[in-house]
Order: sequence, then C-alpha cells, then structure tokens
Amino acid sequence: MKNFIIGTAGHIDHGKTELIKALTGIDTDRLKEEKERGISIELGFADIELPGGLKAGVVDVPGHEHFVKNMLAGATGFDMVLLVVAADDGVMPQTTEHLAIVDLLGVEEGVVAITKADLVEEDMLELVKEDVLEAVAGTALEGAEIIVTSSRTGQGLDELRETLAKAAGRVGIRSSQGPFRLPVDRVFTLKGIGTVITGTLWEGSVADGDEAFIQPSGRKVRVRNIQVHGEDVERAYAGQRVALNLPGISTEEIERGDVIGTPGYLHPTLMLDGLLYLIDGAPRPLKNRTRVRFHHGTREVMARVVLLGGQEELQPGETSYVQFRLERPVVALYRDRYILRSYSPVTTIGGGHVLDSHPRKHRHHQAAILDSLDKREKGVPEDLILLVVEERGLPLSRRELLSWTELGEAELGPALEGLLSRAGMAEIAGDGDPLYVTPSILSSLQERMTSLSAELHDANPLKAGIEKEALRQRLDAGLGVDVFEALLRSAVSAGKLEVEAGKVRLAGRGRSLSQEESARKDELLQAIREGEYSPPLFKEMLEITGLEKNKLRDILGILLEEGDIEQVNPDYFLARGRVAEAEERIRSHLSSRGNLEVSDVRDMLGASRKYAIPLLEFMDRRRVTRRDGDHRIAY
Repeated sequence: MKNFIIGTAGHIDHGKTELIKALTGIDTDRLKEEKERGISIELGFADIELPGGLKAGVVDVPGHEHFVKNMLAGATGFDMVLLVVAADDGVMPQTTEHLAIVDLLGVEEGVVAITKADLVEEDMLELVKEDVLEAVAGTALEGAEIIVTSSRTGQGLDELRETLAKAAGRVGIRSSQGPFRLPVDRVFTLKGIGTVITGTLWEGSVADGDEAFIQPSGRKVRVRNIQVHGEDVERAYAGQRVALNLPGISTEEIERGDVIGTPGYLHPTLMLDGLLYLIDGAPRPLKNRTRVRFHHGTREVMARVVLLGGQEELQPGETSYVQFRLERPVVALYRDRYILRSYSPVTTIGGGHVLDSHPRKHRHHQAAILDSLDKREKGVPEDLILLVVEERGLPLSRRELLSWTELGEAELGPALEGLLSRAGMAEIAGDGDPLYVTPSILSSLQERMTSLSAELHDANPLKAGIEKEALRQRLDAGLGVDVFEALLRSAVSAGKLEVEAGKVRLAGRGRSLSQEESARKDELLQAIREGEYSPPLFKEMLEITGLEKNKLRDILGILLEEGDIEQVNPDYFLARGRVAEAEERIRSHLSSRGNLEVSDVRDMLGASRKYAIPLLEFMDRRRVTRRDGDHRIAY
C-alpha cells in the first residue's frame, strides 16, 4: 500500500483545521490555547481514508505568520499539499509564503480548496478562483484542480476527497528499503509508557525492538510500541506518520529537530554545501556571509551563507552554490531540501537542496569546488562515485561509497558495475570486501610505494626490506592498515613489490653487501662458531670487525634471518644448533638430579659465569627452567 502525507497550507483563519475536521472527523487543534484563541499554533495530525482504499496521514499547519517556523517543521514531510484559500478573503500573505515554501520543498502534487463558499456570492467565488490561478502560476500547483467547499454545509467535500485521491495516485512512493530516518516533530510523555516521539518516516522502515541513534546527540535507544494512525504495528514504513515509544530516555534528552535513525547511518554536521535559490519575492539581495535562519527537517538553526560563485550578493530570482556555516549541528543528507528565512524581519527568502553534507571549508571562490558542486547538482551516479574517490584519493569500500556519495544501493550498484566494465574504476582485494579506486589513483599510490621502498632500501642496503609499518607511515600515517594491506597486495600482484617475512622490497631486489661487508659477515660467523658457548660478545665483535654499531647490528640481523646464529640477549649470540644442544643437556641434568646451579652449566658447557648466567636466564624465558632460590628447577 502506498504511504503518503497530505499537508495543509494557507493563511490564518482560512478554515484549514475546520476543513480537515469535516473530512476526517478529527479536530487537529489539541492545545488549550488553540481552543481559547480559535487559531492553530502547533502542528496538528489526523488520518484520512480516500476513495480507492487509499489511507494517508494528514499534517495540519498553523497559518499565522508568527508560527511559520512550526509550519516548516511539518511541511518538510509533505508528499502533497492541500492549499486552502477562504472565499471571503482570497489570496493573503501567508497563502503566498506557504505556497513558496511547498514549492521550494519540491512538493509536486496538490489540490486547492476554496473554503467558506457559503459566505459569499457566486461572483466573489469567480474572483477568488482567478486570484488563486494567478498565485499558483509558475509553481508546482499550476494546473492543480480547484474545489469549492464549505465545511459547514458539506459542499464539495466528496468532490474534494475524489480529487485528493486522484492527485495521490500521482505521488511517488518513498523507499522503505535500507536505513530509516525520522525527524522528530513532537516529544511527550504518556503515563505508564514513558517518552514518546512522533514524526514522518522519511525513508526506510523501523520495527519494534530495533536499535536506533538520536542525532545530533548520538544517544542510543531501542524502539518499543510503534503506532501508525493510532494503531499498534510491528513495523512502520516510509511515508507514514509514526509514534515511537523510547524507554530509558527522558523528554529532556530529545527535542523537536532531532533525527532518529539506523545506527551508523546519520552523522551531524556544522557545514553544508548546497544550491540556493533566492525567491523573486525576497525583500532584498542576499549579501555574502549574511546570517540567516536555516530550516531542515524539523530543525531551525542560525547559519552564515557563504556565496561560492565569487559574487558579493545574490539578487532575488538568482541561484548560487553556497556553503552554510551552521551555529548548531544538523543531520542532513545529499539531495535533502531546506528553507531559508531572513534573520530579521523574519520572512521566507529562499531554499534549495543539499549537495554535500560533510564538506571541507571553502573559500569565497574556488573553481575546483564549483566544478565538483556542478557534478553533485547533476547527480549522475557514476560521476558522484568518481568525485568521491578522487576527493579522498584512496580506495574505498562499497559501504564507504554508499556513505560518502549518499546514493542508495539501487543507484550505486549499477553505476559501479558500469565503471568497472569500462575500466573507469579498479577493484582491489581488501581484507574482507573489495575496495574501489580509479586506475590513476591506484597507479599513483603504487608508484609512491615503489619510490619509498627504493629510497629506504638505498638508505639501508643491508636490510632484506623495510617493515610494513614503516612504509605505511611514510606513505600516509593516517592510512588505515586494511587499506594499506590492500594497496600492498595490489603492488605485489602488479609485480612492483615483494613481501617476505613481513618486509617489503622492490621486486627482484634483495639486500646488497659490499665485498668488505661480506668478508666481515663471514668473519663474524666463524668467530661465533669457534667460540662455541663462549663466543665474542657484542663489544668484542666491534673490536674484531672494526665496524660501527649500526652496521654490526645489520650484519648480525642478516645472520639471524639466514638462520646461521641464534640470539640469547642483545649482546650474546650462538651458532646454529648450540641453543638446542644446551637445552638438551640442561633437561637431562634436571631429570637426573632435580636442580641446577650456575656452576653446573659452566662445567657442562665449558663456559664462564658471564655466559652461563645469561644462558640460564634465556632458558627461564623459554620456560625450560625456573629459578628457585639459588638454583634452577624444571619449569
């Protein structure tokens, strides 16, 4: 079943609430003050059954100019609009402003109801119709059907229901696939239940028991007791008016303007890039860095508008790319609509849609930024994927592409396949899912890795290669290990690098020893072998070879990697096989005698105390022996 929201619009005292009551039987004015003053102050809610079995949620908005802020909190969830104009008044200021708002929000379907027909003569009705036709000209409601009604006599109500059903048939279906998002428009407490929030479910679906996050606070909650049209349901879908019980959270921890959604899906931002249209009726040009009221979803925040086209002011009727510097965080996504109102006097001056929900800070005029925003405005999925990858300069996972492009899976999948088939994108193996990067970026990163490997290899020719972590740090300290490993594997597959024992080297290039270094290596190995259990220690090796410390460590490292020697401690090295031999003798001694003294090791191995003690400590670390007072026992 199609789920959609019908919203009212129109000037104060034009009979919006009375008309909804006549259509649905529900009085949407619920506040005591509204009853006393006879005007709507807050959003009102109802549901309506239309011919053909259609059922819709209804959001009734206040018409007074002082409450346009509240009207906006409801209007961002409209799928179609019921514009109400009183027959005894005609088009008035809030008629025009509300019409501009729904037009800026991209509401494409609607019906005009002329109310209070019982109060005027037929001639007056014809004049009001002409007035309405002039007002809607050039807007999304141009060509919308106009129905003359009276809530008191019932005139036109059946025709209005039929017309609403016809318009509803043209309303698009919101996607209930993927993550859910619900801007909060009301928060209250019910005795015995706890905190309840309401809102229009913009996208996705939510089920009883689902985990969710409230943004921008980041508070985690679990959803309980979902209601749609006043009835308990197991799951709610996009396009429905929804009430959610959120146990364990107070009404002070959530407010109108917050957004509740699937964990990991929504992220607050203090900057947005967008396309802004300054309406023809704006009272004055919009100067660069003007402070404005930014309305998105159910939230209003103050913001500065930075014009990105290089101009110092935007004239009424003109469009520009802009960046909003927000004074409080909002939760917005690519293609979301927004409304702009002036700081003072407060009036609607423009609106548009979001092009980048997490941009970098831009200067007044940057050609590259304008080019990227142009691509975002056109919204070709393949271009958006390439743009995101190029901006980050790194391979991205499918999940990251979904997050950064803010495309849906239905758009991302085919676009990505198209790029791969034309070699516009390369796929490389990640630790789990594959990663995607443009061939030029991949080639550049591989060349950079090759160049760094050569540079580090030239500086340390005695090493078999460089440690992976050292290469990652030199390439980009902020590069994730998983992405680095994927890049490294791609460079190995391309035949540019080799990896052995955790070390990276240029393909076909190992360590290189000079003739003298090779001679010193052979000399060291011979001295260690001939020394048996009393070989020269590190300081003595320095004297024997005449090498400086780092060079000696490098050559010892080569002998260790080749398996010719084993290390007891930083200064003490034994020839291959000596450690195993010593361990066998020690175990045999312990088996027959039960304990072991330093002097026993000295005698059995023919080594002095300066060798016997570190060798025993080494056996302790290997859990062959364990110290017990002045002697050792089996571990």
